[in-house]
Amino acid sequence: MFINGCIIKQYKLSGDLFIKSEEYKKAATEYGKWANIEPENSKPFVSLSVAYYLQEDYKKSAEHLMKAFEMDTVLSKEAVGFYEELLAMDNYPWNAFYNGAEAFMKERQLAAALKLIEEAEKINDKESKAMSFVLHGQIYIAQEEENKALPYLLKAIELDADNVNAYIYLGEVYSNLGNPSEAITYLKKAIVIDTENFTACKLLGENYLETKKYDLAIEMFEKASSLTDDSSAILYNLAHAYLQKEDYVRAKNVAEKILDLPEIDSVTTAEAYILLGISSFYTEKYNESIEALKKAIEADPDNCDSYQLLAHSYNKIEKDSLSKEFSKKWEDCVAK
Repeated sequence: MFINGCIIKQYKLSGDLFIKSEEYKKAATEYGKWANIEPENSKPFVSLSVAYYLQEDYKKSAEHLMKAFEMDTVLSKEAVGFYEELLAMDNYPWNAFYNGAEAFMKERQLAAALKLIEEAEKINDKESKAMSFVLHGQIYIAQEEENKALPYLLKAIELDADNVNAYIYLGEVYSNLGNPSEAITYLKKAIVIDTENFTACKLLGENYLETKKYDLAIEMFEKASSLTDDSSAILYNLAHAYLQKEDYVRAKNVAEKILDLPEIDSVTTAEAYILLGISSFYTEKYNESIEALKKAIEADPDNCDSYQLLAHSYNKIEKDSLSKEFSKKWEDCVAK
């Protein structure tokens, strides 16, 4: 028994020394040996949690800490206190459970993520608790259970009125629920807090587009585009907003910008050529429209819009046989 006690102390001491020297894998090995000798003692599992946390293996870190707390909360908190002092870290359990929940969520292991975020929510610190509620809401969004996400996101802003992510995810939830006006309300608050937030600008632009506020949509898409390396999705929405405003010159310019992007896929290429085709059609440049739409078909033969628009363009220049041909192709495409 005495020998076992000495060995256990040696494993813990060695592990702690490896933590201090930032050799975290070696620390985990030593703590693992300790856990094998004392599998019913919660303390080595706290130590393992810390070693994995410092390796940024947040899933294993959270799992070991959860196991420790389930075994013995009092002893686990005692062990946690030692490592918080050793590492000059506050609220280690919250950090472990929150980061673990986030890691599980990213890998779509949502049941595990929910279990951990419920532990993280036990913290008293308002900002950390609000962050936990936001992540809880995100997990429900990932499960496509927006109505369950809402109360957590609303509780987050009650605790922390400056939590920009809470407003963004509220905007996303209301967008998904088909309530763009409510989405705009929360996304505007996000923009006030962080004027350079790409996601907030993007979502706000989409909801302005949905509510036919085209000037505001253009403003947001322009801002979002300036915050990233010209995302094709943002530029497509920007061009679409210009089309809705009947500003065909600017719509065409944006479509050309999409085509100049490096390594765009065939679907995006086709959509850009369709935008060019529409812009040319409405400025009565029917031959230009036809050329653009032919390129759209080359890029993506399964995009049925190209055939329909070609039929209209040929009709405008009185090439009835070609118009009928592409009308038939459109019908066949839609029927697939």
